[in-house]
Amino acid sequence: MQFSLFGAAVAEPTLGDLDGVLLAGGHWVRSGALARLSVVVDAEWRAVTLADAFGGLGVGEAAQPIVTAEGGFGVRTAFAPELFPHAARWTRGANEGLPPGLLLAPGGLRLWCVAGGRADEAGYLLGTDEPDDATHRAAGAQLSRLGLAAVSVTKRGGGPGWRISSARRMRRLAELVGNAPSDAGENWPR
Repeated sequence: MQFSLFGAAVAEPTLGDLDGVLLAGGHWVRSGALARLSVVVDAEWRAVTLADAFGGLGVGEAAQPIVTAEGGFGVRTAFAPELFPHAARWTRGANEGLPPGLLLAPGGLRLWCVAGGRADEAGYLLGTDEPDDATHRAAGAQLSRLGLAAVSVTKRGGGPGWRISSARRMRRLAELVGNAPSDAGENWPR
């Protein structure tokens, strides 16, 4: 497989890549001038891969980065001052909301696949937390911007999320997100 010159395999990871975790249902917690990102995932490989990614970004030193949670595994960063500006982009007072000017990069798309992507009978589904809210709609727009036009899927259709289904777009997705993490199996785009 030939990788894109703009894919996650060649891009240097940045804290902005954490936006992909937020699209998959992650949440910020702020404490003073510190912030922490957490997300619940359905499989241990996802938790381990995210914890490794957080460590690679220099924000993974949480006392317990992976914990058992309802629905799977909770994975979180450490409370870190460098995360505070990222949390501030996503929060309005006590509420989380879509940051202005969101631009998902291939590294963020990769983390979205890790946190909430899966193959299904119709293609590849990138899960979102809520159906048809502003973040869900923005996630679809970001996929289009990356050349991955997708169909919005409701809970009844296996979502909520965005399904990529054509062979050409599946190749593009695989190109952008790079090699599969260990134990991802069929849950990684090919």
